Amino acid sequence: MRERDEPRTHGRLPPETALSLLSNEVRAAVLWQLSEARGGGGPPPLLSFSELKALAAPDVDSSRFNYHLQQLVGPYVERVDDGDAWGEASRPVPGMAGDPEEGYQLTPEGTTLIRTVRAWSAEGEIDRELAIDHDCDYCGTGLTARYESAILAVQCPGCEYLYDYNLTPPGVLEGADDGFADVDDGDVLDRAAAYNRAIRLAFARGVCPYCGNGVDAEFQDPETTGYPRGDRRAALIRRGCSHCGNKDNLTVGELLLREPRLVSFCLDHGLDVTRTPIWGIEFAATDRHTTVRSTDPWAVAVDVTFADDRLTLVVDESLTVVEAGE
Repeated sequence: MRERDEPRTHGRLPPETALSLLSNEVRAAVLWQLSEARGGGGPPPLLSFSELKALAAPDVDSSRFNYHLQQLVGPYVERVDDGDAWGEASRPVPGMAGDPEEGYQLTPEGTTLIRTVRAWSAEGEIDRELAIDHDCDYCGTGLTARYESAILAVQCPGCEYLYDYNLTPPGVLEGADDGFADVDDGDVLDRAAAYNRAIRLAFARGVCPYCGNGVDAEFQDPETTGYPRGDRRAALIRRGCSHCGNKDNLTVGELLLREPRLVSFCLDHGLDVTRTPIWGIEFAATDRHTTVRSTDPWAVAVDVTFADDRLTLVVDESLTVVEAGE
């Protein structure tokens, strides 16, 4: 019974064993070339043994290449009949390939692994300042945006308030053909804003954006988080995933971006919070309109105001909206 409770990958291996399979350059080349063959669309193609060997390890003898390939079959690679590809579930077949009607392709787990590597890969170091059209809500200074070491930071150079600080893959800077340098700043920021919104709103809805697990949550005093923007925060919500270890901190305003009453209220007043970058939504990017009513238990109010119209939402310890009034 205990063995059944131990974690297993999709390929039914202990995680340590699954990772150990990658410690060989031939195996890494096999996974990469199967990913390269797929490209950006369509079903994953089948590569025959000879095609895959020519791409991944042309200087390795066939028996040694086959040994390393078969180590991957099951967890990361599957061997299928051509007619079964991208249709009925295929099953790994042991042994050496040679039949032209059979081939190899990535399993879902192999696809996810290589997709992660590709997503965080870039040609060279990227350090780029981006023009951003938004002024600081505290001091009125124009904000700056910078992408460096896979971090997108949006900050006020005047009062140094940090609006956004997110791990962001380099693909947001990449154009279809022109590489990083020729991509318009506005396009980069739009993609980065959309990417980070999806990540943060998944957390706001209680779902880990990386593994799909449910996440725990608790209110925190910003001064206890060690996060470099607690100086003007009234309250933060820590979300954490016990399965993959992913963690994030949200403002109460960011949490409420999932709330239909708030979305509708803002849209009625010309603000589409489903498209506007979070750094451009004052009640989400700052706590200027957030009031901590109590901390034992927690009760936090957020006021959203347009001219003479106001919507006040109060969130309790369970992160439930318990009051809503205009």
